[in-house]
Amino acid sequence: MRTHVFVVNDDTFPMHLKYLFAGTGAGDKDENISLLSDIKRVRPNDLVVFYIEATATQKGGFYGIFRVADQDPLVFHTPGQKGFEPGLGKKLIYRVLIEPYEVYAEGVPEWEALDKLPVYATEIQWSLIYRKLRGKRGCTPLFPWEAHRLITMIRDQNAGQPIADSSFKGGFEWDKESRRIMAISSRVLYPGPRDYNYDVLKDIQALRRKKFAYEVHLQLYLTENIGLEHNLDVITGNKVIWFGNEVACGAGMQKIDILTINDNFFGKEYRIIEIKDEAVQPEIVNQIEYYVNWGSQNCGKHLLDAFDWNIQPVVIAPPHNPRNWQSVVSAFSRYNQKGISLPILYFEFTVDSNDHIAFSPKAY
Repeated sequence: MRTHVFVVNDDTFPMHLKYLFAGTGAGDKDENISLLSDIKRVRPNDLVVFYIEATATQKGGFYGIFRVADQDPLVFHTPGQKGFEPGLGKKLIYRVLIEPYEVYAEGVPEWEALDKLPVYATEIQWSLIYRKLRGKRGCTPLFPWEAHRLITMIRDQNAGQPIADSSFKGGFEWDKESRRIMAISSRVLYPGPRDYNYDVLKDIQALRRKKFAYEVHLQLYLTENIGLEHNLDVITGNKVIWFGNEVACGAGMQKIDILTINDNFFGKEYRIIEIKDEAVQPEIVNQIEYYVNWGSQNCGKHLLDAFDWNIQPVVIAPPHNPRNWQSVVSAFSRYNQKGISLPILYFEFTVDSNDHIAFSPKAY
């Protein structure tokens, strides 16, 4: 199971608890492909922790633990004025239903989870700290070791005594005075429609014809299909146990497009996937080298048990430009000779007139 943190506030959190849903939005917008890419990352039974944002008078904190309910469609769209329902005061356009998993009354204060220094720097919740620095996207993936530490903190805060587990059929309320989740006997069903049908490949093809950027749409295609469309296995790995998009890797706001963790026979494999919507350029190796060094236990140490033999860089791009292909090959070769990771895997993609996308490995 993977864990995602959803951002709420004192006004919205009671509604999330009452109607058991989580969501994300972008101001008054009815569409936002980046946020859709984020929430399309979730899968049934993934875990959900809520983060209540701090205010001038209230401290922030982390509350849970819920899990994503299995429904079709998993992610639904709530545009227009319905995005403010039910009684949110804040527009949330993309949503998932949730259910109790291991729910605790008390939350972990923000200062304890983020500001209180652990014994080892590698135990700092970097994903959550970077999330705050880089614009507070409403749905953030936690690395498995980060999720384990945060969930352990929540359990410890409550002496290991949940108020509800996965068999609980009642509902929940938020007590603003005590700042506790309360279990109640009856559950309120989520109101309103729960459907969504968006064809991202159709949009990619339309944007390509207009020569508009579509990199974030490619990212969306991956996040909604990893582990489901097996034509992606050669890119993402075929034993994906975790993946994230827009993975923040440094206070300089650098972000890995897609990062997957595979559980192979020899242990973990980390795939750092860089997506391009234009022909590949030699300079891409500078990005890759930064990401690898950030993650490797031989340098930045941000990825647990990641070394030169199990970090796999991957580049995805449309067909290359023959005029600079040799310079790209030379840049890839120079990078590979450094031996800081496995050699770069390079894939090119095409989208046909039937809005079908195909990925092909390209030797260099």
